[in-house]
Amino acid sequence: MDFPRALFVFFLFLTFYLALQVYLFFRLRGYLRSRFQNRPRRGLLSLLYILSGVFLLFMLLPIPLRLIYGSNFHETISRSLPGLFSASAVWGFGSTFSALILLGYDILRRLVRLVPSRPIEPPDLERRNFLKKSAAVVAAAPFLVSGYGVFLGRHRFEIDHFDLPLNGISSALSQFSIVHLTDIHLGPFMPAEELAAYVDAVNRLKPDVIALTGDFISTGLEEIAPCVNTLAGLQARYGIFACMGNHDVYSRAEGELTRLFNLRGIRVLRNDAASLKVGNTTLNILGIDDLRWGRPNLSRALGIAERKPGEVRVLLSHRPEVFPEAARKGLGVVLSGHYHGGQIKLAPEPGSLSIARLITPYAEGLFHLPRRRLSAPGPGPGDAVLFVGRGVGITGLPIRINCPPQIAHLTLKKA
Repeated sequence: MDFPRALFVFFLFLTFYLALQVYLFFRLRGYLRSRFQNRPRRGLLSLLYILSGVFLLFMLLPIPLRLIYGSNFHETISRSLPGLFSASAVWGFGSTFSALILLGYDILRRLVRLVPSRPIEPPDLERRNFLKKSAAVVAAAPFLVSGYGVFLGRHRFEIDHFDLPLNGISSALSQFSIVHLTDIHLGPFMPAEELAAYVDAVNRLKPDVIALTGDFISTGLEEIAPCVNTLAGLQARYGIFACMGNHDVYSRAEGELTRLFNLRGIRVLRNDAASLKVGNTTLNILGIDDLRWGRPNLSRALGIAERKPGEVRVLLSHRPEVFPEAARKGLGVVLSGHYHGGQIKLAPEPGSLSIARLITPYAEGLFHLPRRRLSAPGPGPGDAVLFVGRGVGITGLPIRINCPPQIAHLTLKKA
């Protein structure tokens, strides 16, 4: 993946967002001017201008704070001002779509004025007022949607079931189940108590294996212990396996996370592999470090897996862009996260438009690529399968719209 592309998309959307905020300010200023035209009220009008400008700047405050504090953004700021980020999330989504609606209304109104009208007909004032009120109601609707996304949408997780078809696997591995959790981001917007609800839901599925693909904490080292202690309650027949994510590296927590997870029975695979005896066959679980901020070494993990070669190889990688290389090297399944499905999508479908879709071809869901046959024993080449989870936590603004948190229940099947 071309990683700078993510920065380009971010600044492109930031520019677009700021332009809409400027439009909203001037439109609000025009509305206030029309409401307070009397000269004695000029002082009040000036005060309203100032208050409107201050409010808009306050809602934009998380952006410069993120740029100033970088990876310590949540740890340094959101713990002391959690309400600011919730309000900013509601305003950010709501004002963007409200501005687009109002902008469309203004453009349409100007186009209508260009159409010659018959002079004998007086203007229909009742119809004009109705259209204005309708536009105002429609423009307010995005704020209701964003409020839902901030206060409810990011908490209501879904359990999604997927079949992973693999060519020619044995009956011992057919119906083998893996529960996938990713992007937990324990911190200000994912307390340990909320994470415990995910643990209970996962255990009720009674999986054969649980796969955790990184970003366990937000940024604070004090988040490590509650995260590990909560996830230690997970139960799986053949074990729990994990890899590290970029936020774990940002916070310099990957070493301590690895140590504590291993002590609590969760095996962290950092360019490493494990071999599981399943009936009369073997399954390899491999894990690599984050593709950008870690030191990933897929060849090393494959070399370790070759010591006890499995019928199926499952790779854990926080970022999904390793998928083409993994398919070329004969891996059957890749499990990833990182993009949260975009957090905000135009529709619930996995392929729906989101910012993540502009950054990566692997934003969410199932993907297939032909894989090369290896000399090691195993099924025919067939297709490699990538699953990218939506994650359970959030990053940036605390909002999810059409993109609920996800527990993925994956089942290996014969293709």
